[in-house]
Formats: sequence, C-alpha cells, structure tokens
Amino acid sequence: MDDENKKSDVETTDTSKEEAKDTQETISEVKKDTAQSKQAEDKIDDAAAAQSAAKETSDAVLDAVKQQYMRLQADFANYKKRTASEKLQISEVVKVDILTGILPIIDNFERALCVPQDQVTDDIKSFLDGYQMIYNQLMTVLKKEGLQKIDAVGKPFDPNYHQAVMRTPSDEYEDDIVIEVLQEGYLLGEKTLRPAMVKVAFNG
Repeated sequence: MDDENKKSDVETTDTSKEEAKDTQETISEVKKDTAQSKQAEDKIDDAAAAQSAAKETSDAVLDAVKQQYMRLQADFANYKKRTASEKLQISEVVKVDILTGILPIIDNFERALCVPQDQVTDDIKSFLDGYQMIYNQLMTVLKKEGLQKIDAVGKPFDPNYHQAVMRTPSDEYEDDIVIEVLQEGYLLGEKTLRPAMVKVAFNG
C-alpha cells in the first residue's frame, strides 16, 4: 500500500514538472512572439518615419526646383525685354546714321529739280522727269521709315526745328517768323534729324 502511494506521489510530481515545463515553454513562446511583434512594430514605425522624411525631402526639393524655374522664367523674360530694347536702340541709331547720310543726296535732287522751266530743253526735260520719278520714289520709301520735312515758312522761329542764318525785314511777316527756307529740315518721328536752315523776319 505504501508502495502504491509512493508511486502515485512520484507520478503526480512528474506531471507537475511537465505542466510547469509546458507553462514555461508557453511563456517563452509568448515572450518571443511579443518581442517579434515589438520588432515588427518598430520596423513599421521606422519605415513610416523614413517614408515621412523622404516625402518632406521630396517636397523641399520640388519647391526648390519650382522656385528655380520661376526665377529662370523671370530672368529670361527680363533678358528678352532688355535685348528687344537694345535691338530697338541699335536699329534707331543705324537708321539715324543712314538717313543723315541720305539727306545731302535729297538736297542735290531738289537743286536739280529747281532748274527754271524756261531754261529746260526737251532733252533736259526727259532727264528731269526721270530725276523727279526717282526723287518721288525715294521720298515715299523714306516717309515710310518716319522721315518728314519740317514745316517752317510762316511758323514762329523755334531753335528746336530751325537754324536762323539771316534776319530780313518783311512786310508780310511779323518779327521772328520764318519767311524762307534755305535748306530743308527733317524729322525722324518726333526727333529733329536736321534743323531747317531759314531766314527770319526782323523789322527792327
């Protein structure tokens, strides 16, 4: 009887040890799963933080690129305006130089066309007609470029447009009125290309 009781106690002890061992293994597995879950959560958090940082960096880079693009656009627009203005200025300077050089040619045409008609023979008249045609064509082209004669006779003397070389008594005009043009003056747009050389009335 005692042997049976002892045997029963041994079996109970073994069972308790096995249960304790199983419990310990279960606890270890739970701890292991918990640790793995924690590691997984940490990895997820790290990945999320990395993704957020990458997005912030990407947004910052995109903003910088946008700002640089806008600055380049503004610089290019300013460059186009500046070059267009410089081109216009150069064009105007060249135009002034060319037209100033042409004015003496126009003067010579006009002198040739001022020959008294009673001195013109038939042969000379044919030449003068050709001169007149060329002169008219030339003046038409120059007028399209903005060249125009200064209207002087009967106008008050203005040093911006007239160059007085003589003062002459006049019964027709009051003092300081232009009575005769000795050499035509010209405007290019609103700018005086060459002042008119004039006689001005002076009655003392």
